[in-house]
Amino acid sequence: MPPRFTLGSLKRSLSLLLAAGPALVGWAQAAEKPNFVIIYTDDHRWDMVGAARNLGVQTPNIDRLAERGMYFPNSFVTLSICSPSRAALLTGKYGSANGVMDQSSDLRAVENTLGQRLADAGYETSAFGKWHLSATPRELGFGYASYFYGLVPFWDVEFERQGEKRVIPGFVDDATTAETIHYLNEGRRPDRPFFVYYNSFAPHMDSTYEWPARPESLAKYPPNRLPLTPTWNDPLNGKPPYLARSRPRLRALEYGYDDPKNILAHLQGYYASVTDMDTAVGTLLSYLDEHDLTDNTYILLMGDNGWFNGEHGFTSKVLAYEDSVRVPLIVAGPGVKPGVNEALAINVDLMPTLLDLAGVPADPALHGRSLAPLLRGEQPAVWRDYVYYEAPHSEHGTMPHLAIRTQTWKYIATYTDSTITDLWFEELYFLPDDPHERHNVVGDPRLATQLDDLRAKLRETRETYSADYAAPSS
Repeated sequence: MPPRFTLGSLKRSLSLLLAAGPALVGWAQAAEKPNFVIIYTDDHRWDMVGAARNLGVQTPNIDRLAERGMYFPNSFVTLSICSPSRAALLTGKYGSANGVMDQSSDLRAVENTLGQRLADAGYETSAFGKWHLSATPRELGFGYASYFYGLVPFWDVEFERQGEKRVIPGFVDDATTAETIHYLNEGRRPDRPFFVYYNSFAPHMDSTYEWPARPESLAKYPPNRLPLTPTWNDPLNGKPPYLARSRPRLRALEYGYDDPKNILAHLQGYYASVTDMDTAVGTLLSYLDEHDLTDNTYILLMGDNGWFNGEHGFTSKVLAYEDSVRVPLIVAGPGVKPGVNEALAINVDLMPTLLDLAGVPADPALHGRSLAPLLRGEQPAVWRDYVYYEAPHSEHGTMPHLAIRTQTWKYIATYTDSTITDLWFEELYFLPDDPHERHNVVGDPRLATQLDDLRAKLRETRETYSADYAAPSS
């Protein structure tokens, strides 16, 4: 009888032959599919990681991930609010295509999601932490789940693990990490690759609209040492007039944001919550290291949306300004070239990226693009030169609006209703000179050609991704 080889024995044998050349090493690494961990952080704006050169925030574990991975500083979401952002990630499509354009709408279809595609490819699929979609994790292809829904306290949260509810004591993200590690230890088949979808809750406000972070984390951030946004008292000149009486401005005034001291006090809680989240993420990263899982695991950390900390006198999100729509994105894993990549990325890119890395055939129906060539340090012949943002429903006190964001320009079109047919207000910002989006130059006659180009990009993209809507007015 010929000798029987297992995958483990074969890899051990190959490890003894490293001197034979790098080709053998590459073959051994390809002998099994990679694992995937998506860490989707909540209300986590792009500049709240050390990789963004924010010297004030303390995120040592995320920074460690960035040091060995690729950091995308120009990363965005399709819609800056919880449910639509998650639906976009898991379907690879914009909300106008998957049906989730606000906090209450349902997914139009639950088949062919990222979880289901990877399960069909032989992956053990699992979801942990915050869940904010109408369909259950199991309906979206996750074979194992331990989660809570929506808005919860920071401490002692009730999770539903495989249908059984239990209160897990301690900080919410520590509990999510503990549930993830429990699954990796006891809930999965070790002979199959895994996909872990990890959703933090912090730095989202808790169910009382506070950030009750650990005292030791709060102590790291004395309010008088935190950066006050230069637009905290923005008169909103050049912006849609309704914003002066909108929920983002009125809620900010309820928080006392007309006084910088109150903004900084809130900022202390937000910063501290980011640090507490980073600690929980660090525990998971250390587990992967200690159990020899890191070398064959792609880890993708991304924010689900940003958050206004007083910019333009606002709180919350949804609006298409940078503090709301721009999020951190870091990818580490086998073959990833460490460094910074300035390419424009968006959350619908994660699904085609994972499918590509898993060896699943490309799906042209998806709205994003695989980041895999960029991760290898390659420069594709053609990459996107802008991202499209859609917020077609009135949500959190905002009017329907769409936006185009290039490397240098931001164009925002606001409409009177969710049919997106009656264009009401336009904004145009040149970001290199105006990073805080204070000066709307839409009326500058010297920029007429530039404005027409951005309008055309918006029309073209809507026709591609948002077939339910009529073409916008020009």
